[in-house]
Amino acid sequence: MENSQYKIQGLDLHDVCKRFGTPLYVYDADVIKRQFENFSNAFSGIDHRIMYAVKSCTNLSIMKYMRFLGAGIDTVSIPEIKMGFKVGFKPEEIVFTPNVVEFHEIREAVEFGVPINIENLQNLEAFGKEFKSAYPVCIRLNPNMLSEIESGRATSLDFASINKEHYDEVGEQQVSAWHNQSKFGISLMEFDKVLELVKKYNIRINGLHLHSSHVILDKKVFAKGVKIVFEIAKLFDHLEYVDFGGGIMVKHHPDDIVIELDETGRILKKEYDKFCVSIDKRIKIWFEPGRYLMSEAGCLLTKAVVLKTNGFINFVGTNTGFNHLLRPMMYDAYHEIVNLSNLCGELEKYNIVGNLCEIDNIGTERMLNKVRKDDILMIKNAGAYGFSMSSNYNTRPKPAEVLIINGRAELIRKRENFDDLIRNQIELDF
Repeated sequence: MENSQYKIQGLDLHDVCKRFGTPLYVYDADVIKRQFENFSNAFSGIDHRIMYAVKSCTNLSIMKYMRFLGAGIDTVSIPEIKMGFKVGFKPEEIVFTPNVVEFHEIREAVEFGVPINIENLQNLEAFGKEFKSAYPVCIRLNPNMLSEIESGRATSLDFASINKEHYDEVGEQQVSAWHNQSKFGISLMEFDKVLELVKKYNIRINGLHLHSSHVILDKKVFAKGVKIVFEIAKLFDHLEYVDFGGGIMVKHHPDDIVIELDETGRILKKEYDKFCVSIDKRIKIWFEPGRYLMSEAGCLLTKAVVLKTNGFINFVGTNTGFNHLLRPMMYDAYHEIVNLSNLCGELEKYNIVGNLCEIDNIGTERMLNKVRKDDILMIKNAGAYGFSMSSNYNTRPKPAEVLIINGRAELIRKRENFDDLIRNQIELDF
């Protein structure tokens, strides 16, 4: 590789930056396709559907490309559903998985005719009262059930035995993403109430949803979880699919441990085949990947604008910040950073920071090839939850987005300008 070039599909990213400016989100369609095919192949022995998690990257062109590849979409808001319709998805190709929303959103989703996941008893009862058996619905379970499994406590469908004291004890033991996200889904402690509501209102349950995510890093936990999910699924006569969600990790740091999808596919197929025989019909398995499909496909390109030191730390100040990529500050997430303009330069230690009037670390104590003013830095693994979590904090515009496809760099979102920043404000006269 030449010192001045870092290419995607034959395009030098310096040329892309000259054309579109920085900061700039760039996505590689070839990587998206590779990830989609890898995911699909891993579960090829199962009748499955990939529902792209729109919230990870809500660009219309990305959604349209996912449709071209054969994906449906997982949406979490009414506008995301409308975006899906705009780019050609049919209602049956869209699933609505909201979290703690007002019931009118669920009612609107019914009007749209899309599959719906309900994740709390309040909305499930409201749904039953209004629609009874006229419209099918999926139940979303709380992922902490897999923390129960991991602890070795949850071994049967004896829901009553999982009391609050036990739940708290297990919860205290789990230092995991799912423990922190326990607001999602209906707890197994309340599953008897689910069955009561289903019976009372004759609700037609056609799906069961469990957002497995990080916990399937452990194949034993995943195997036990699949068995229990399928046992629960047997309770519903109108079942059409089981949805195992998304959130599947990809490598950000060299030491990251990620799942082997092929092995996960083999584990799931074994239990899936047994389950289908037991209920004497074939159901579909749905997945909702976002990070897996998009993370490695995208990067954020930024310019080194200020080099400074406080006597102890060498800082590289960039023309971006957590208003464009929130993950490092919000989650302490690691993103590899590469100096594209000096790929063979001597390594030096830097803190790479943003231009906001806040603590705004993008990467600390990083060994980068010597950085000079105006060098272009690539922040990797920014395709998922990068632009979609961006803001206008400090009254700064959001970046442009570019998709590299078929060897061409195509603009898929314009860079914001001052007029965009004030467009919806109303200036009063005093």
